[in-house]
Amino acid sequence: MSESVLLVEDEPQARQLLHAALTGAGYRVFLAEKLAMGWNLFTAEKPSLVVIDIGLPDGSGLDLCEKIRQHKTHGRTPVIILTAKADTDVKVAGFKAGADQYLIKPLQPAEFLLWVEALLRRVQYDTEVGDELVAGECRIDLKSRLIAFKGQTISYLTNREFDLLYFLVKKRPQVLSRKFLLSQLWHTITVDQVVNTHISNLRRKLPPELADHIQTVPGKGFRFME
Repeated sequence: MSESVLLVEDEPQARQLLHAALTGAGYRVFLAEKLAMGWNLFTAEKPSLVVIDIGLPDGSGLDLCEKIRQHKTHGRTPVIILTAKADTDVKVAGFKAGADQYLIKPLQPAEFLLWVEALLRRVQYDTEVGDELVAGECRIDLKSRLIAFKGQTISYLTNREFDLLYFLVKKRPQVLSRKFLLSQLWHTITVDQVVNTHISNLRRKLPPELADHIQTVPGKGFRFME
């Protein structure tokens, strides 16, 4: 396996547990205990995926996540945020910083590895050229704001419906909560029913085979699954 993972974690027990899980699964692992070391390893080693704890001795892991997203050539590297905090506000901050997934400690190594594998698989399947996102037979063009599926062009979505589909596909297979979607697309977290209505309208307008990829996860939110 050629993939490598940068693990930025200052807690010895958690670092040892995750390092053992990653190396046991065949990944090359780079270890850092502080933000500065993490950034230096990221720019030097160009890992396939980054795992960052929020609470680090020299600052917040969210700052490192934001810095990675601003990198000119490797800004799309998948990032998993680790934290012991389950507060909605902290989760929203993590996703706003550009995280692809937010995992609560303590977590089982098997679950952790599943997310690592899923995010790396998404990178492999994502073929982005300019403003285009490709997921299987679905092609989403941000510049023209058109969607193509099996040769059919879908041009009749509202701006909000288009953005919602793009966001779900971009973050797949991550489950996106209603509050998170509201914070990203509506800049509020108070009217959950708005998301349900737009998801329903989006499914109705899409070809059934494409609409079936948008799954509802009871009590959690929505995801796009290939």
